[in-house]
Amino acid sequence: MYILIDNTSDGEVIFLSALDTKLVQDRFVMDKAGGLLASLEQWLRKIGKTKSDIHGLGVVIGKGRFTLTRVAVTMANTLAFAFGAPVVGLSDSNYEVFMDKIKQIPVGQYVSAKYSGEANIGKVKVSAQGGSARLGELKKSKRTEILKLVQDDTQRS
Repeated sequence: MYILIDNTSDGEVIFLSALDTKLVQDRFVMDKAGGLLASLEQWLRKIGKTKSDIHGLGVVIGKGRFTLTRVAVTMANTLAFAFGAPVVGLSDSNYEVFMDKIKQIPVGQYVSAKYSGEANIGKVKVSAQGGSARLGELKKSKRTEILKLVQDDTQRS
C-alpha cells in the first residue's frame, strides 16, 4: 500500500491511498494529544491495514505551516526508514503524480522539508527594512527604540 500524507491544513491531515483499485481519502482532525502518527494509526485501523502494509510514502511539502511540514516529513522519513520503503516529497496531493514519482525513487533516499516561507519562531527579528511582523506586537515606545537602534547601526555600516 502506498500512502500520501497531506498535513498542510491547520488541525487536520489528509491520507490518500489506493485500495482494491479505488482511491481512498480521509480527513482527520488532530488534537495535541494524538497528533499525526496517532491519526495515521487510526486511519490504518479504519481501512483494515497496519503500518507493515506500507510499501511507499508521499508527503506534501512547500505548503502549510513550518511545524506541520517538519512533523509530516519527519514521520514519512522515519516510516520509510523503518519499513525499507521509498518516500517522495510532492507539491500537492495529486495521487497520480505521487504514484508516478514513487516508482522512480530508490529506498534510502529521503525527503527534505521545503517551506512556504521563512520560519517565524524564536526571538523577535528586526531588520532595517521596516522591522518584522512580530515587531508590531511590541508597545510603540519599545518599537521606536528598537527601530532607532537598527537605523543607527545601519548608518554606521
